[in-house]
Amino acid sequence: MRNLFKKHWFEISIAIAYVVLFFVYPSKTTGAFLEGIRLLVQMLPIFLCVTLFSGFLSVFLSPKMVQRLMGKETGIKGVISGALLGTLIVGPLWILFPLYKTFMNKGARLAVVGAMIGAFAIKTPWIPYAAGFLGWPFILISVIMIMAYAVVEGYVMEKVMSKGKMGASKSNQ
Repeated sequence: MRNLFKKHWFEISIAIAYVVLFFVYPSKTTGAFLEGIRLLVQMLPIFLCVTLFSGFLSVFLSPKMVQRLMGKETGIKGVISGALLGTLIVGPLWILFPLYKTFMNKGARLAVVGAMIGAFAIKTPWIPYAAGFLGWPFILISVIMIMAYAVVEGYVMEKVMSKGKMGASKSNQ
């Protein structure tokens, strides 16, 4: 029971909060619960697709290929490639975490995954649209700054996580 609470403390805390709030504000809590269910149903197809895609990659993407493209030996090119790949990914970030974990389980280095997450703020297909409103100079400076930040973020994440002995092998637990 203790392990269950330790592993799912956040979910259990939310459930307890809902029960307490239900007695204090029954109609608002019911509305919030129904809205949460509506959002869950709305996000379920996306979540299912990403989960199936992660499963597909987990089976068909060899650790050797991930290590060749995203592993320790890739150096700065791998981190920059990860940042560039992060700009191509669309959808909600939270739903992509299983995909990132799959990459890490297959041997991607933390700096590459960190750069992917950092560069996720850039949506390559939306750049011309954004430039129409904000102008090309603004967008280009933003993209360059976000890409530079993403690369730095990847390296900092790798450094901090390895110092705390929480590398990719620890994150699998």
